[in-house]
Amino acid sequence: MDTETKKKVMFIINPISGVYKKKNVPEKIARYIDYVQFDYTIRFTQYAGHATLIAQQAVEEHYDICVAIGGDGSINEVAQSLVGSDTALGVIPYGSGNGFATHLKIPARDVKGALEVLNNSKIVKIDLVKSNLRYFVSNAGFGIDSSVARRFHHHKLRGLASYAWAVLKELLFYFQPFHAVVEIDDVTLEKDFFLFTAFNANQYGYDYAVFPFTSMKDGIMDVIVLNHFPVWKLFWIVACLVMKRADLIKEAESYRAKRIVIHGNKKMVYQFDGDSVISHEDVTFDIIPQCINMVVAKGLNSY
Repeated sequence: MDTETKKKVMFIINPISGVYKKKNVPEKIARYIDYVQFDYTIRFTQYAGHATLIAQQAVEEHYDICVAIGGDGSINEVAQSLVGSDTALGVIPYGSGNGFATHLKIPARDVKGALEVLNNSKIVKIDLVKSNLRYFVSNAGFGIDSSVARRFHHHKLRGLASYAWAVLKELLFYFQPFHAVVEIDDVTLEKDFFLFTAFNANQYGYDYAVFPFTSMKDGIMDVIVLNHFPVWKLFWIVACLVMKRADLIKEAESYRAKRIVIHGNKKMVYQFDGDSVISHEDVTFDIIPQCINMVVAKGLNSY
């Protein structure tokens, strides 16, 4: 295969996402990438939102694949520029939760394993969800998770233990449910929401699957609403998520939707793929079927 037929790959590394350093990642890319198939370039992000600009350059320069190296937030930034383009999204998951990659069976914090997916891959089209704020690849919503995301952003320590401690502190000392009116297709809910999350992927992260059978190719969002519960029930709720049995949570309601409209208030805090976003306006979620090219393992059929 000559150089003219090789695929061009742009690797975008977020050096600060997650709990693991990435200084050896370029060396591992050089060691494990298939040089017969690919020519590649590596770029490092320098600030929040930089990955979106780099990915846009990759599209303009006709790269075949743009690989996000980081967590779900980094993947989110890269995906913003790839929607509707010919450039496919690839992932080497190096964040804390890595929910999007877990859904797609891409090994987390394993450069060799993730590059084996790339080296033996196919390109498929997957759904994303478009809002009037940004696209999201995995999940978005408001409630306890968005409040935790806002505070967790400033934590020096990352990882599951740190996140669990942030959730507990939020529940005990800070969190107040968000009052909102939410339209889920033709259903309207008005209440104090403890949690409202719409899923494109089946993961919150850390292999906690709220809806194990959520698909990225069915043109539907899965939605969970969690009503108020006593703090002691948190451990039962976490156990249900570990077992992938959200249906056992008495305080939970589930829905499926193509469009969601959230009529919030001036105190609304959202999370998009784990990143905190504040909006004082109404927020819409619309599923956009098969709008982005995605690099997955050649043998992966369920996604």
